Parts: sequence; structure tokens; C-alpha cells
Amino acid sequence: MTPIDPKALFDLHPKIRWAALSTELGEVIFSEMRPGVESHTPAEVDRAFMKLGPLVMMGISERLTPAGEVGQVDSIIINFEKDSVLLKKTHQGYIAVSVDRPSAAVALEEISEKIRSLRA
Repeated sequence: MTPIDPKALFDLHPKIRWAALSTELGEVIFSEMRPGVESHTPAEVDRAFMKLGPLVMMGISERLTPAGEVGQVDSIIINFEKDSVLLKKTHQGYIAVSVDRPSAAVALEEISEKIRSLRA
């Protein structure tokens, strides 16, 4: 299994601003901005989010379909005024990427499909 790194995520789509990976135990593997892109939030806030955010959000979302009536949770999208964040569970943990909000709908769908290829 090839480890996922920030470059692999940034290479998926040119609109990705930030990329992060945390384990199912909340250990942050990485949380990085694309080189040359300014963050909307401090790095320590991004890391703090990755420690518990994916675990809590995925856990709550999975309770919407406890018997799997509609399948497993594939991803979660959080829309802020300035950008949008995609959370997706992979074999290596939880991936999070952000893109500017105006281009989020199309870009995040494309990115979600490409993340699946990282899981193969």
C-alpha cells in the first residue's frame, strides 16, 4: 500500500488548496496548504480539526443509515463562505481537501472520484 502524501492529493486537481490526512485514531499524518496558496485559517486550527472532525462527522452521518439502507457514507462536504471541504474515508484514514467555494460543486465531485483511485 503506497502512503498517501500531500503531493499525491494536490496532483489530483489544480483547485485543491489544502490537503490533510488523519488516522481513525485521530493522529494527524499531514495538514498542508498547496505551495504558494495562503490559508484562510491558522495551521493549528486545521490540525485540530483533523484530530476529531472527521471522526465525529463520519460517526454522526453513519447513524443516519444504521442498517445500511442507503449504503455507507461516501463523503461529507462542508460549505463555508470562502471555501468548501471534502471529507472522505480511505484505507489509510480520513482525507480532507479544500477548494474555493465558487468552484466547489464540480471540483469536489471530480476530486472525490480521483480519491477512489488512491484506494485501489
